[in-house]
Amino acid sequence: MSRDCPPRLYKYFGPERYDFFNDLRVRYSQLGAFNDPFEGRPEITSLSTKENFLEELGRVLPEQIERTYEQLPSYIRERMSYNQIRALAEHLVKGGQTEMFDKLQEIGSVAGAFFTGKIDHLLGVFCLSEVPDNLLMWAHYARSHTGFVVEFDALHPSFHEQKSEEDDMRHIRRVYYRDSRPSAPLSEMSAIELFLVKSSHWSYEREWRLVRPLSDAAKMIPMDPYPLAFFDIPPSAIKGVITGARMSPEYCERLRQAMMTHAELRSIQVRRALPDASHFLLRFENDV
Repeated sequence: MSRDCPPRLYKYFGPERYDFFNDLRVRYSQLGAFNDPFEGRPEITSLSTKENFLEELGRVLPEQIERTYEQLPSYIRERMSYNQIRALAEHLVKGGQTEMFDKLQEIGSVAGAFFTGKIDHLLGVFCLSEVPDNLLMWAHYARSHTGFVVEFDALHPSFHEQKSEEDDMRHIRRVYYRDSRPSAPLSEMSAIELFLVKSSHWSYEREWRLVRPLSDAAKMIPMDPYPLAFFDIPPSAIKGVITGARMSPEYCERLRQAMMTHAELRSIQVRRALPDASHFLLRFENDV
């Protein structure tokens, strides 16, 4: 569990998503489907640094030479020992190292596009915010204040299901906001650069994310270019709901009726967002 994880996190929904409370499933979106075209698209300068390339080459070369030597015809092995073949192969490879690395650099951009495409094919992301009262997020994600916000227990076990300390998925993690775009060889890219870095322009969102394999989705709906992937949310992870200042009575009632279908949600606190009379901010009042 992240040490600085806040106790509550929030998800903004459009009004039509009152049906979230029917099945208690949320969409995990592919990074390529996000409204920010830089999501999951760091600058991959090459496949590897030259140091890593040479290190890996030195690691695999002896094994490859030995395997090749064993496959040589017997009359060649009778005339040249393994050590002679190895010395010759290492000499030839050493002479071509620069050219080999240059070729690796040339295919870096193509490989980078392929890699990010595979990420979109395999992984989905669920986004949450530290704040329930951001005016821009109410406007963008809650359909001009006509939608609602769900309050989640960020310490709930369902948000912390990583399989090991090294697991970069299945647990809530903070998004980092930077002025510069991640840029590095693919071999040097970390999960943070791939999944958790956004432009500083988005810092007002104060975002946290969960990344999961799409293969674990409870429901998949075929769509082009990205299928819709839905994952279950335990009702015990839901702690409150805030309806928007412009949410219609019809949708408020639909939301309440959907919540009533789950015994665990019937006592959940529902509040109404109201514009403050004197300042550019929202106030939340209990919705009786």
